[in-house]
Amino acid sequence: MPPPVKPDSATISLEEEKLAHALVSRGLITREEWQQVRGDEPGSGLGPMLAALVKANFLTSGQAQRVAVELPNLTTQQKIPGYQLLEKIGQGSMGTVFKARQLSMDRTVAIKVLHPKLAAKKGFLARFQREAHLAAKFNSNHVIQAIDVGTAGDINYFVMEYVEGVTIKDELQKGKVFEEAEAIDIVLQIARALQIAHRRKLIHRDIKPANIMLMKDGTAKLADLGMARATEDEAHVQADKGQTEGTPYYMAPEQIRGRADVDSRADIYSLGATFFHMVTGRPPYPFPSVAEVLRAHLKGDLTPPDHINTKLSAGLGQVVEFMMAKSRKKRYPSPDELILDLECLQRNEPPQFAHEHMSASVTNVASAEDEDEDEDEQSDEPETVPLKWVFVMLGVLAFSCVGNLFLLLRGR
Repeated sequence: MPPPVKPDSATISLEEEKLAHALVSRGLITREEWQQVRGDEPGSGLGPMLAALVKANFLTSGQAQRVAVELPNLTTQQKIPGYQLLEKIGQGSMGTVFKARQLSMDRTVAIKVLHPKLAAKKGFLARFQREAHLAAKFNSNHVIQAIDVGTAGDINYFVMEYVEGVTIKDELQKGKVFEEAEAIDIVLQIARALQIAHRRKLIHRDIKPANIMLMKDGTAKLADLGMARATEDEAHVQADKGQTEGTPYYMAPEQIRGRADVDSRADIYSLGATFFHMVTGRPPYPFPSVAEVLRAHLKGDLTPPDHINTKLSAGLGQVVEFMMAKSRKKRYPSPDELILDLECLQRNEPPQFAHEHMSASVTNVASAEDEDEDEDEQSDEPETVPLKWVFVMLGVLAFSCVGNLFLLLRGR
């Protein structure tokens, strides 16, 4: 008789994840307790994991016995009709992502499962469902496509296109600095996704290296629409008022200030910050504290990327500077103009819009509108007045008082 076939590590990992989900969702253990034991017993299987939880005093022996009896039901409850879960491929703050097979189409997909505790909160469930619906509206080859969204028992899931590749963040963490031509090609692809979003009045609000996937054939795809919304969704616009949402290293000034009327120019800024990181190997403002990074986005001077990496063209530096202007009125007005400039760079031509903007800045040709302080550039902090001007103003005030007193006495 041939020996029994042992389950492979991927199957064991998936079964353990199902068990963990079942135990955590029932309040028997915490995710932290599971991770602690999981680190000591990697890929050991369900029985040994239960024994390890008892040994660590996270489960009683009675609880473990009852769980062992209910184990088939606990793990099969995680099944989603029409899909076969294959392996866990990601874990985020909102849930877990699995690689799966869509049985009806015989294709590989990715399924994001919302954490049960978050599903009980209406706001998180609504945001999860909104992500799926907005992903369907993007409908671009450069955005990870939505396939299905639904509920199976107590499981809330979102099925999407499975993309095999790496993120820009993965590459940067390995120490890669992107060559100019490759970086331009990637940013151009994401700009085309933003162009479609802009035309459909959608904004992503969290463009960053971790949310751009690179496939083996060179296709770039925008991921994670968890913070996306429609610009004309008045309810969400008002709900977002005063809220600072985004990732500090790549966040536009108006997002930092919590403006409600954020539009595609914020996505252009964040894409510019990502572009900067790709070609220099560091974020635009690489300070150690979040407060310093946010302050720099609001008030700090941007060192052009071609001054850091001298192999870069001046045209690329101009494009990034235009994308990352502090005032959104002084950035690319839409992805359309950005795309035209990126295409100029691909042809080794000067970027038309960025070049005109930089030329106007150098010659100080300012319109009456530019002379007025831009509403986006107003600081939430009071401006300080130099001490010498305080003394000057006090002197003028004193002189005025003496003069008025002299005139009053003379009139008598």
